[in-house]
Amino acid sequence: MTTVGEKFGVKGRRRILQADVPGRPNHAIHFWEIKSRPGSTIERLEKAYLNTLAAVDLAESIGRQLRADARYTEQGQQDQHRNHILREGVPVFHQGRRAISKAKQELDEMRNRLQLPKADPTDAAGAIARMEIRTWLRSLPQGERDKVTRAEKVDPQIRAAILEAPAVMTGVAESHMNLLKETALREAHGSLIDDIAELETAINVATSAVEAGRDSARIDTGMTPEQFNEAAAPIEARETVPWLRKGKVIDLERGVMREPTEDELANGIEAPNLEEFNRLKAA
Repeated sequence: MTTVGEKFGVKGRRRILQADVPGRPNHAIHFWEIKSRPGSTIERLEKAYLNTLAAVDLAESIGRQLRADARYTEQGQQDQHRNHILREGVPVFHQGRRAISKAKQELDEMRNRLQLPKADPTDAAGAIARMEIRTWLRSLPQGERDKVTRAEKVDPQIRAAILEAPAVMTGVAESHMNLLKETALREAHGSLIDDIAELETAINVATSAVEAGRDSARIDTGMTPEQFNEAAAPIEARETVPWLRKGKVIDLERGVMREPTEDELANGIEAPNLEEFNRLKAA
């Protein structure tokens, strides 16, 4: 059944459990309000978010069923519930973490592409003009300088002169330099900046659910965080994660590099060597 929120593109809920339980933590999470494109990283994060909620709800349902089953002692109910969570829940949370880790890699790569436009190194006249602009700015009283740099539209040549040198060479306020930088980046990479902001939001929303869901499941097992991590480790280690290099799968069992399947491409880890792959896999 479609909820009212889903009709408006909002999925999920405010807390990890559907309803508060007396004496039981109910971690706050974020609603999913992002429209994802098929096959995109954001769609994979949305799937991790929704799968986490489904795993938490199933664990709660199983717990209620076990508590109502007179065949089990209290300890037996606890053991059965713990086994379900480790067998069914842990892989879901691990897959969610992997999707988030891969999305963070992609986010870092996108941020690295955000570069201010470079001046032509062969344009000696332009370099001299920008140097003279910096000298002029530095000579102005602070109030006059601020009027220039906080204007609604700063001359592109003045902006370039300011941004290519340390603030001490112009006397421009750091806050004004940051605004000028944002404007220059927006002009050069408008859509990329929007994509970065959207992916960053999706990562934060997915993380809120996956981490809250994993801890909620841990509480259901009655384990401490250390005990739960130790019990989950071998289960998580069995989760197969493809090693990708330049978009190809490094198939260690067959000793070949091959084209990835759609799932392998979505869930694999891009790494230049095995050491880096193992490091990222364990992250």
